[in-house]
Amino acid sequence: MHIPPPTPRQMYWNRVLLNTFWMVLFVYLASQLFVALSMWGHRPELSGGQYFINHILIPDSILLVLLLILEVVHKWKPLMSEFSIIVASHLYGILMIMNLSTEFHVKPLIMLLPLLVSMIYLKDNYLKASSIICLIYIIMLFLNTATYDYTLRIQNIIITLIFAGTSLAGFGVIARGRDLMQSLENSVKSEQDLRIQNIIMDRLSKIDPLTDLYNHKTFHEYLGWLIEHQQNNPFPLQLAVLDIDNFKKVNDQYGHWVGDIVLKQVAAVMLQHIGSDDFAARYGGEEFVIILTAKPLEDSVRIMDKILTGIAGLPINEMENKSVTVSIGMHDYDGTDSKSSTFQQADDALYEAKKTGKNKIVIF
Repeated sequence: MHIPPPTPRQMYWNRVLLNTFWMVLFVYLASQLFVALSMWGHRPELSGGQYFINHILIPDSILLVLLLILEVVHKWKPLMSEFSIIVASHLYGILMIMNLSTEFHVKPLIMLLPLLVSMIYLKDNYLKASSIICLIYIIMLFLNTATYDYTLRIQNIIITLIFAGTSLAGFGVIARGRDLMQSLENSVKSEQDLRIQNIIMDRLSKIDPLTDLYNHKTFHEYLGWLIEHQQNNPFPLQLAVLDIDNFKKVNDQYGHWVGDIVLKQVAAVMLQHIGSDDFAARYGGEEFVIILTAKPLEDSVRIMDKILTGIAGLPINEMENKSVTVSIGMHDYDGTDSKSSTFQQADDALYEAKKTGKNKIVIF
């Protein structure tokens, strides 16, 4: 079974826990040195090189090696980093407890470390395993406590209650954390669905559903924005208005459903020839508009001529393989026209093309 690699968030928390282990080691070492130096000369058992070697150098070196192993696993075996940190947290606690004097009756509380680490990962299995290990440790504490030492037994009972409370709180934290994560996932999913709906609604408000071109409203908004932008940063701009010749005859002879097919195929030819910087829209009925930008008039006329001949040479099966033609009026924007006058001049050019024979391009 393929195991997915850890996510960036998992790697982040593994790194946080490793950093915490390093901090604990430094604090532990500093406290050991403080105790040894403060008791130097006052208590023989805490003085001398042998104590330093047996109770500071060796155990802390073992903890250091353990942390270095965790660092290697984190870097080279990230899939095993989480599990290795859980296991190491128990070893970490046990090694520290074994090195502390029996005089420190609160040292069993160090076993809270693996419980807390398990809680951070929000996994029941980790917390159950840590709780079982703590339970075994508590049992060993009671077995090693003299029956007459009531004070120590009461302390062990208190420690047991602390472990039990921490474990129960841990399961509650994990359950609550999962609820929050589920709520977050649901919120993210709802937000994504809403964004998709907004995108769809935005598209529906801008796109003509029959031809998949932009609609009349979007054309006027875009043309107005282009003209405003062009006045501040001049660039070539041409507007072409296209009208299908004798379209009423197509509807009357073949039906409106064939007329819809003609509109779709004319739109497809337009999209086939215009560039990524150009804009095509269905203006209304059988009339279309194309905005051509960032190219000289000669290139734009060449594109419109390809569209003109492409439509005229396209047989339509539903019309007994006959084709339709279009008339095209163009206007080369000179930087002084308004939006309305720009469209008016292209529309006048279209009227001239219609009047003088159709299936042609006229430029005003």
